[in-house]
Amino acid sequence: MPQLFTCLWYSESWPRANSKIQRLACSSVCMPMSKHGLSTSVLICAVLLLAADRSHARKHEHYGEGFSIDLTQPYEKVLDVVQQITNDGIIRGTFQYKGTEQLDGAESANSSSAFSSWTGQGKVLYKIRPHTLSPEHFYQSNDEGTVTVRYIVEPLPPSGTRLRIDAVFVEATLRKRHASDGQVENSEFEAVSAKMQDLEEADAKGREKLLHDQQQRQLEELQAQLDQETTQLMEVTAKEQQLEHQMQQQQSLHTARVKSASADLKAEPYNKSKTMRLLSQGDQLTVLVETPAWLRVQTASGEQGWVYRLMLEVTP
Repeated sequence: MPQLFTCLWYSESWPRANSKIQRLACSSVCMPMSKHGLSTSVLICAVLLLAADRSHARKHEHYGEGFSIDLTQPYEKVLDVVQQITNDGIIRGTFQYKGTEQLDGAESANSSSAFSSWTGQGKVLYKIRPHTLSPEHFYQSNDEGTVTVRYIVEPLPPSGTRLRIDAVFVEATLRKRHASDGQVENSEFEAVSAKMQDLEEADAKGREKLLHDQQQRQLEELQAQLDQETTQLMEVTAKEQQLEHQMQQQQSLHTARVKSASADLKAEPYNKSKTMRLLSQGDQLTVLVETPAWLRVQTASGEQGWVYRLMLEVTP
């Protein structure tokens, strides 16, 4: 029986990542087989090639898509945070040596030839890391080149912000572009998000401290007002107590009447003291102080002095 040969070829343009599967499918490029096994062989090879093609599609379906998100934070705040990230000297989500997790030595820039000019609104910032050797998470990256991350910050009405992040690796010699699988963009946004969260927490603490300080000042003002009112109340209470004491003294005072034809109102309670005036019989007096022999009295005109006790008639 004559033998039949089936020959399967794959295009050199297919990615090298799938070459093992393709070589498996075509391990017998020219393989003798019977008519009975021809259809089965062709079917197996077709399935293997289809699997290789699908594997390639799944592996690279996210390359070059970039990252975009709409934020509720205001434009100026997001722009400030992104500027801080572009100046931190780090490109996250990729590395060139095993045992590392990021690219150090990155520089901020206002322009880059790695991307076409941006014609939309907002501001575009770049972070560049030259002299990078075959960085991870870029499609089929090899050779030495430059990793460039682009950040587009757009105002989003009425008060939000749209942030887009893209990353690419460009070979230094052939200028071939290698798209990112999204790991760089996601990692850079995580840094932006963490920085914004730190700022929001700091703002919240600042507002909390401001509120606490305002409440403390109000409390101190109320305490000062309370102290002042307490002092005034104490003064009023002391005045009332003084008036009550005076009233009690007035109520406890006796009155007296001059019973002799006349009586001397002395400056001191003894006979040789100076006579201030002469009192007439029947003059009404208020007794202020009593001693066994003398009484200190006050006249109706308010004059005070001492009178010998036997000259007066004291009424209860």
